[in-house]
Amino acid sequence: IFPIDVQALQIDVLCFTGHKGLYGPQGTGGMCVMPGVSIRPFKVGGTADVAVFPDSVAELKEMLSYLKGRYSYCVLGGGTNVLISDKGFRGVVLFTEKLKKISLFGCSLRCECGARIRDVLSVCRDNSLSGLEFACGIPGSIGGMVAMNAGCFNKSFSDVVSYVLAEGGAYNNTNCCFDYRDSRFLRGETVFEVGFRLKIGETENIDAKTEKFSYLRKRSQPKGNSCGSCFLNEGFFAGKVIDQAGLKGFRIGGAKISEEHANFVVSDGGTAQDIYDLIKEVKRKVFLSSGIELHEEIKFIGEFDET
Repeated sequence: IFPIDVQALQIDVLCFTGHKGLYGPQGTGGMCVMPGVSIRPFKVGGTADVAVFPDSVAELKEMLSYLKGRYSYCVLGGGTNVLISDKGFRGVVLFTEKLKKISLFGCSLRCECGARIRDVLSVCRDNSLSGLEFACGIPGSIGGMVAMNAGCFNKSFSDVVSYVLAEGGAYNNTNCCFDYRDSRFLRGETVFEVGFRLKIGETENIDAKTEKFSYLRKRSQPKGNSCGSCFLNEGFFAGKVIDQAGLKGFRIGGAKISEEHANFVVSDGGTAQDIYDLIKEVKRKVFLSSGIELHEEIKFIGEFDET
């Protein structure tokens, strides 16, 4: 993979997509290709040299095959657990937001990687299917959530996944190698489709569980621009050890540790570099005070300056 002029990259991708290349995600007729698209889940960070919005899983596979070995690329769904560098991403970002088909076969649910969790939960509720209520309020898309085995309240996606279709083929639950906030798909293998095994439930019970989890989430999580939990809870609560280090409210530039929940970094007008520097400094201070090494749950995309 070699550096290339941005304009040349844009032209090359457009030429490859041929007549399917449209300047704008609202276009119709297939794949959309756009230059200089903002990717800012934290409301900070730069742009992608080229953004591609495949219209089908087949188109996503086609783009992945073309880009491998040629250009740097990444695949994003909701992009809710990533921090984009202020310098942006030098390459191609493949967005899965148009890949949102949801199919139902008895108690089995099949979702494309770009399906949003709120839409999946709506289908489950309308068909009296239980098992995913814990995910209410988690932002993002199915592909990313399954790849990182997202979860809360002692539940995770690995509890209900029956199979995953990805670049390497079809995987049953065991072969997905699920672990705490981890799976084989975090090693660069793109998820295309996920199947869930759910149970029939009473609508009233499903609503009650959803309301309970929604309440608990809203009560425990701070408001503001953040990407959710910043550090992994690896046998301890990261928020607790950060609080014990006296770091609630600790700030670098426009980024600070939330006073409500110390495992949340909140941005109030700073830069992606501010957030990055804060995360690194918190890790340093926690290690010095307790000997505990924190690991990020958030993923970094692009180049950051090391201080």
